[in-house]
Amino acid sequence: MSIELLSGRILAPYFGSSIYVWGGVITVFMVALSIGYLIGGRLSIKEPSLRNLSLFLLSAAIATTPIVIMNEFALDHIFSLIQDPRYGSVVSTTLLFFLPTTILGMVSPYSVRLLVKEHKYSGHYTGLLFFVSTFGSAAGTIMTSFYLVLYLEINSILWIIIGISFAISLIAMVYGAKMMNKAAAPMLCILLVLGVSGFADAETIIHKERSLYRDITVYEEEGTRCMKFSRRFSPRQTCVSLNNRDHLVINYTKMMLGALYLGSNPQKILIIGVGGGTLPTTLSSLFPTAEIHAIEIDPAVIKVAKKYFDFKPGKNITVFEEDGRVFVRRAIRKGYKYDLVLLDAFDHEYIPEHLLTKEFLEEVKKTILPGGVLAANTWATSRLYDHESVTYESVFGKFYNLKYVSRVILMKQDGLPSMDVIKKNSDALDDKLKRFGVEASWLRPLFSTKRDWRTDVRVLTDQYSPSNLLNLRSGN
Repeated sequence: MSIELLSGRILAPYFGSSIYVWGGVITVFMVALSIGYLIGGRLSIKEPSLRNLSLFLLSAAIATTPIVIMNEFALDHIFSLIQDPRYGSVVSTTLLFFLPTTILGMVSPYSVRLLVKEHKYSGHYTGLLFFVSTFGSAAGTIMTSFYLVLYLEINSILWIIIGISFAISLIAMVYGAKMMNKAAAPMLCILLVLGVSGFADAETIIHKERSLYRDITVYEEEGTRCMKFSRRFSPRQTCVSLNNRDHLVINYTKMMLGALYLGSNPQKILIIGVGGGTLPTTLSSLFPTAEIHAIEIDPAVIKVAKKYFDFKPGKNITVFEEDGRVFVRRAIRKGYKYDLVLLDAFDHEYIPEHLLTKEFLEEVKKTILPGGVLAANTWATSRLYDHESVTYESVFGKFYNLKYVSRVILMKQDGLPSMDVIKKNSDALDDKLKRFGVEASWLRPLFSTKRDWRTDVRVLTDQYSPSNLLNLRSGN
């Protein structure tokens, strides 16, 4: 179970962690185990021994080792060939995990045969073995998901599992054969040390870590410091200028401030998705008396934002470490209301599926004050473009659609203001926003209400939101 849990984390930077990926992972593991059960049962017929059982564990440990050594290399190549998360996850899981899982599946039926000496006790020993196996799986699941992933990298955890398998197999050999290769003891010690320490990283970057949800990389190039959520094929989540921290580097952040043209003096602000903290920091500077709630599911992202991007919660910025949708639901119950809501939650792939649905947007709408404004950061070239557009339109009606490489959707609770009002507000804010590199002469022409999407596509809902797959399809 520990390996199965970790497999999802290993595949996530390449294929995401959607239900499709987990469906592929679980399927491959179940097929591998079923084959292992069959083989183990047949091998137990002829002269079963504890030594042979120990060889199964030793073989499983050896077969698990390539997962640590070659997973990034293998997944890079598979991702370049198969980007559909359904098939990519199945192929990747099969390549990396099928063999060790099959060998581990051989252990249970073989162990039953070793334990059973008389037929009348077969049920007793089978039940006992299943109890120990299932209880051990539960303990391994809790230990891995609740504790180990908080302190160790995935490769380190896998080395520990490999080391434990080696140790158990060698102990079984000693017990069964009264002998052990002299080289085995130092080999075991080396593996255990490797399990704790892991391998050194050779990449020349400022910071890299695997959080509970994603791979976080901080790097510098051409006078900017940026954050991304994957090793490769990943857009920048946040960038700051090393020479002028006020200047907004990424255009979408400038476009998000276009929300101020619809309502120029927000005092209660909700931001879902912190990233490097650029937006809450900027809005705090613009409106020092405003109350800002910043929501981020990943505590590691907040830590990185504070350390590497000068993000400083406190004063008028309060950070909540939880899922954005969970926070919105609680906000509705508690009666929280905002006059500016910014949706900026992304993982390494796209916006999380449960933050794209009609039901979620209806919940967000309930938290917006009369006259309040909503700004949503999306992609301008996504194949999900049509579905997203009709979904937003179904909840908020007409909206301003800003596109400049990225896409920002702007809506107002009581209807869109005219372009005359937009011009008046933008002129009033121009001097304030120039400090951050936002000029009305650039931003205002991006405002458009043209419906450049198909209207005959399905609205995204909690029951129908296959966003990762829709993004990969060329048609609808």
